Amino acid sequence: MKPLTAEELDKASLVKADVAGYEVKAATKAEVTAADAVKVTGAGCQPLGRAVAGAAVGEPDANVSRRVTGNGADALSAEEEAVDINVGMVTLASYASSDDAATALKSVGDAVAACAGGFEWTAGGELLKASKVARDKAPTAGEEAVAFSAVTPVDGVSAPWKVVVSRKGATLAHFVVSNAGSMVSGKDFTFPADLVTAQTGKLA
Repeated sequence: MKPLTAEELDKASLVKADVAGYEVKAATKAEVTAADAVKVTGAGCQPLGRAVAGAAVGEPDANVSRRVTGNGADALSAEEEAVDINVGMVTLASYASSDDAATALKSVGDAVAACAGGFEWTAGGELLKASKVARDKAPTAGEEAVAFSAVTPVDGVSAPWKVVVSRKGATLAHFVVSNAGSMVSGKDFTFPADLVTAQTGKLA
């Protein structure tokens, strides 16, 4: 199977009709540029910083990104959703071969183990810090997948960014999600696995 081109990735990316209860928009040029320019402290943690920033890991041949906002088919009331809404980025990236994609995915899993004590990254000129990183149970998606949470202290509140990276052939699908309510309260939230299911289905 040949690696997907940027045009093919764009066609395979999520659209609003694919996921009930979400708004889906193409990432802006500024968002993509900021993600691609992320700098990470510690070479071994580079995949984590890029994943949390919404960028593709490794050296893909092409990639496209979508900004996704919402709480899915089981959406909350308008008042509740205004507080607890999920905000995420979904990035599809194609690599020269399945082996290259598998290597890029493995780098994420390796970094989770190596950087459990946290790491720092700079995105959009802002220095951010994850105080700890923990591997999560990945949704069943594609041929293999890695999931992790990176806890980020902001204004005295420690809230998680949740990331899933799955592989289908020579394509990786990256999902990074934060929750507005969690950013205020520090409480955990459930990763929206329906996004992974919908996007992986379009890569089948």
